[in-house]
Amino acid sequence: MKILILGAGQVGSTLAKYLVYDKENEITIIDIDQDNLSNLQRHLDIKTVCGRSSYPNILEQADIQRMDMVIAVTSSDECNVLSCQIAHTLYQVDKKVARIRTAQYLHRKELFSDNAIPIDFIITPEELVTQYIKRVIEQPGAEQVFEFKNGLLQLVETRAYAGTPIVGYPIKDLHQHLPKTSMRIVSVYRNGRAIPTYGDTVIKDGDRVYFFTKKSSIKKVLKEFRRLDKTYNNIIIAGGGHIGLNLAKFLETNHNVRIIELNKSRIKEISDYLENTLILHGNASDEELLLEEGIDKTDLFLALTNSDETNVIVSILAKRLGVHKTVALVKRGVYEDLAKQSEYVDMVISPDQITASAILSHIRKGDTEVVYSLRQDKAEAIEIVIHGDKYNSNVVGQSIENIKLPKGVVIGAIIRGDDVIMASRKLIIEDGDHIIIVLGDSEKIHEVEKLFDNVAFD
Repeated sequence: MKILILGAGQVGSTLAKYLVYDKENEITIIDIDQDNLSNLQRHLDIKTVCGRSSYPNILEQADIQRMDMVIAVTSSDECNVLSCQIAHTLYQVDKKVARIRTAQYLHRKELFSDNAIPIDFIITPEELVTQYIKRVIEQPGAEQVFEFKNGLLQLVETRAYAGTPIVGYPIKDLHQHLPKTSMRIVSVYRNGRAIPTYGDTVIKDGDRVYFFTKKSSIKKVLKEFRRLDKTYNNIIIAGGGHIGLNLAKFLETNHNVRIIELNKSRIKEISDYLENTLILHGNASDEELLLEEGIDKTDLFLALTNSDETNVIVSILAKRLGVHKTVALVKRGVYEDLAKQSEYVDMVISPDQITASAILSHIRKGDTEVVYSLRQDKAEAIEIVIHGDKYNSNVVGQSIENIKLPKGVVIGAIIRGDDVIMASRKLIIEDGDHIIIVLGDSEKIHEVEKLFDNVAFD
């Protein structure tokens, strides 16, 4: 696929790095900063053009006439909107994706259509990250939670700890412990490497486990792998930006929430939207302030400022002062690595990876509902819809054991209507099924596309 990315900031650069691994993609990126472009070109096999992405002559330098897709992720909503309009009107680009963050635009859905502003998919990173953090907060003990088919099914990542019911025992014992719970382990990572997940595979201390289950069963399954964290009641949020504000609004009804914000004008803005949240003026790295606010009695500390460095530092400080769990929002790779190596940062959230996952569902061929990037972009979970009648499928009516999946690719579950069915060898695929597939190696995506070529891919 020929893809033109507009904007070489954090999101654009992360997306380019991910997409270029697919040798079938041809990536071009436009940005006004030549230094950003030069840095990308030193590491990636991509074409770059320096200039304003809303200028037709610059778009033509990037061969927009040949592009299958335009992804507009500059820092300006207006530039992204105009670029997509030009791509549609002058060059008839088939797919147009744009990042838009201004609420005044987003609240007017009628603006975005072929008859108005022709954008096929709108990315709102702050909303994507907010929803991601909400799911993690709702499931204490989960490292990550991914939703499929509007929340009917969840894929959960957790760590296994010694002394819990399943550690030291084979996976098949889970069904004895949880006889009435529908769940399935699809991936286990040990020392950073994937290991086979058969019934006799023994779970060990420190394993990273990915399992499918319904939302109502997550807590029950998590108890098999770890001592379940208590519900997060006392929460401190460092940073009153869009994500911090949205989370506080969501949490304040049932939680004791405090926001620490340094900017006085921002405090005035967010105070109009919050009713039961205490807003504190100060620096989240102020040790005295954290102690005064009872950091040692706080269940969850969310570092959500616009600075990676600040988020990592204040998370470490909060943990050392006694907070139960810390979560840091980190964009740049160097700080992400630093945070993950620190025993004081319990969870690192990458907004760029979350945003890239949302875009991938519109890059994959055919009827792909959602795509989630896992294991720092090395693995994937995807949901595709089977259209047997439309594509004359040779898979519909076949059992899973008769489908020759590539090595390391697993069908984890099938959603049929409103029913969730954990995959088994004898399970028959039907027309209209939503199939949830986990790829241990994201490079296998084209083998999966080829396999399902008559099913859900053009």
